[in-house]
Amino acid sequence: MALTGFVLSQYAQLLAFLTACWGLGALLWPASDLATRQPLRIALGMGLVACALQGLAIAGLLNTASVLAVIGSGLLAAALQVRRMAWPRLALGWPLLLLLLATLPTLLAPLRPPLAWDALMYHLPHAREWALTGHLGVHEWLRYPWFPYNFDLLFAASLVLGNDVLPQLIHASAGWVTAWLVYRLAAQYLPAPASAPAALATVFWLVTSRSHYSAAYVDMGVALFLTAAFALMLASIRPPGRTAVWLAAFLLGVAAGSKYQVLGLLPLFGAALLLRHRLQGPGWRIHSEWPTWLGAALCFALPCLYWYVRNALLTGDPFNPLGGRLLGFSDWNLDDYLWQFQDLRNHAGWPHWALWPALAAPLLRPLRRIPALRAAWLVAAYMALVWLLSSRYPRYLLPAYPLLSLLSAAVCVQLLRQLPTKLRLTVGTALVGVLVLALGFIGARSIAKSWPLIAPNAAARDAVLQQHVAGYRIWQYLQTHPQAKLYQLNLEDSLYYAPRATWGDVFGPWRYRDYQNLAAQPLHHKLKAEGFTALVIHTGRASTVAQQPAFLQYFELLLVDGEVSLYGLRP
Repeated sequence: MALTGFVLSQYAQLLAFLTACWGLGALLWPASDLATRQPLRIALGMGLVACALQGLAIAGLLNTASVLAVIGSGLLAAALQVRRMAWPRLALGWPLLLLLLATLPTLLAPLRPPLAWDALMYHLPHAREWALTGHLGVHEWLRYPWFPYNFDLLFAASLVLGNDVLPQLIHASAGWVTAWLVYRLAAQYLPAPASAPAALATVFWLVTSRSHYSAAYVDMGVALFLTAAFALMLASIRPPGRTAVWLAAFLLGVAAGSKYQVLGLLPLFGAALLLRHRLQGPGWRIHSEWPTWLGAALCFALPCLYWYVRNALLTGDPFNPLGGRLLGFSDWNLDDYLWQFQDLRNHAGWPHWALWPALAAPLLRPLRRIPALRAAWLVAAYMALVWLLSSRYPRYLLPAYPLLSLLSAAVCVQLLRQLPTKLRLTVGTALVGVLVLALGFIGARSIAKSWPLIAPNAAARDAVLQQHVAGYRIWQYLQTHPQAKLYQLNLEDSLYYAPRATWGDVFGPWRYRDYQNLAAQPLHHKLKAEGFTALVIHTGRASTVAQQPAFLQYFELLLVDGEVSLYGLRP
């Protein structure tokens, strides 16, 4: 009963959030016959909520009352819209079965306590600081203090309300709304009957993104905003086109205020605007379209300009730390910069195999005839090319996965349709059977993995965290036995559970390599001079530090938790 109540309460809070987003989004996109209008409204509302929270946090007013006021206003707007809403009918049969099988395992994954590496290292710690202070401050002991953090503000609002599972649900919900948007895009633009490719495209997205539903990251949000912006640009070809362009620019700005990489899409957006004007008629003149361009620039800047202006004024680099080689470094140095990109190269990889059929889309004449698919292929190819030339880090390509899923499904179904009727039925039935078995196996394995990690009470939560978070017992000990100033070595993946503030990182002024290669005496003197009173070491990752013969002459062992040790500095 406790577990059931926990799950229902978490999803009730998520439902309230998504309903509020839908209500606010409906104010921006009130009357539309687009098949994609409902998921677009949620995406727009999510962007509006992030903007509202940004303004509140800049003013130092991020608190329980203001968060509830934002969500309450969205719920009120939704209540006024519900009576006008046309409820869609579900298509039965194997497409629905595939969608259910692909979705079910993602429903449990976000319910565990926060365990994902980057979420514990900086996403949730930054959000926690904003939630505790009510102000959008810069916290330099955490990694990436100067990043744009629009989507993380949604996490901060959750933490204001005392819930650190909700950030994972919000991130996952961006993936589910993206799935809805992919389905509606496929149903709208692919040849009829479109239920098969629409279901297949959605399954491709859910399967290729499934590892991200358990984390409080930003990549699902960026994928949602960019896919929604693409859908709006398709809609902008017809009246009221200017409004669609402005809303697409707004979503692009929300995404650029969540992740630097989105800035690489600005040339593509500008080219799309130029092409849109030409498609609307010959003789396009810039003086007749300057309101569209000006409105688009303002809508783009509204959600993201704060981050870049703040960085430029305080550090001289609007893209800190990525512009350091040209504009000078502040907290990072050149070694940090090179190390970051080397780390991305070390973890380079290729997209999921299910997305590779998208490459064949331009080769199939029936697909080339569909303008929406031509546009999807050009956008996805541009995003993949930028990714290929920059990082090749798999997660950074995730925002392109929805369009790649749409294209891959279209290719697979088109190839199947070219077979003789009898063979097509046989192959299609066999493929559906294989998909059902594969998705059932993946789902059962994911549910079996996620179920034991759901913690409905404090005791269960502590048990999960002690098992999965390095040094958790030491962090708990330090919460009740605080140190004046604490330095850690190689425990950045558990900082969300550490005391505020805990210093030490791969990059920045307190980088590990400036400490861990020192002998015991100079290490003690350096820490002492900087005001530190204790040192926490992950001995499995930094094995040589505490093994020096003279180490215990300068450091006193206070507590051990597995491979993590807590030392006090001797006088």
